Amino acid sequence: VPGASVSVRMRKHAFLFGTAVNVPALMGNRLNDSDREKYKQHILELFNAAVTENALKWPQWSNEASRPAAMAAVDWLRENGLAVRGHCLVWPSWRNANVKAAVDAKNDPKALAKVILDRVTDATTTFRGRLIDWDVINEPFTNHDFMDILGRQVMVDWFKAARAGDPNVKLYINDFSILSDDDKAHQDHYADTIKFLIDSGAPLDGIGLQSHFPARVTPMDEVLRRLDRFAAFGRELAITEFDIETADEATQADYTRDFMIATFAHPSV
Repeated sequence: VPGASVSVRMRKHAFLFGTAVNVPALMGNRLNDSDREKYKQHILELFNAAVTENALKWPQWSNEASRPAAMAAVDWLRENGLAVRGHCLVWPSWRNANVKAAVDAKNDPKALAKVILDRVTDATTTFRGRLIDWDVINEPFTNHDFMDILGRQVMVDWFKAARAGDPNVKLYINDFSILSDDDKAHQDHYADTIKFLIDSGAPLDGIGLQSHFPARVTPMDEVLRRLDRFAAFGRELAITEFDIETADEATQADYTRDFMIATFAHPSV
């Protein structure tokens, strides 16, 4: 139409800007009614995605009394239009499993393997169709007790069990000190683990990059270099746990701005 004036206003963002939500606060066990409603309001105003902070981890999920609140929180988020991540299926160390069934099987590798697979199947089938992602393995560099006992190949088994439990959810690995810090050994181990999973046929869809920055933040050109390194695996990248350990709010604000620009601009994130 010649001379027509056209305006466009975005109604929904395809890029996911998320937060971790505290299930007891969201579901009414930790805040009074007024504060809980304010908490919900801020979640809906600021984000279009969320992850439950601890509620879906194995120790918390193994407590059947806490399951209804976790499921209700996921439902509330979805009903209000937020995409929901699952965190996490296997945090492969004794201190982070901390589940009686796993401890009881500690000296029986066959039983231990079954207990972990049962955990993966239970969680993925329970939330089938309700989550966009699952962190299948969390922090394998510092948490490797299960792999020490069962062998490295067991990680592939966990991914395949997760895919069987929910054929449509995206499956992630997740680790820290990849974008933050200068821990080259940690970063190399992560790259090697990802390559092993892909080469071994694990259905790995995404690479989680925890971003717990110390006060000495990583320069942005180095952030982009590291994003490029892990993008080379051909899987999508997600910034999963962003924060900055400093009381200097100006630094927090400036770095958050720059970090969001850089990550939003990267085609693999």
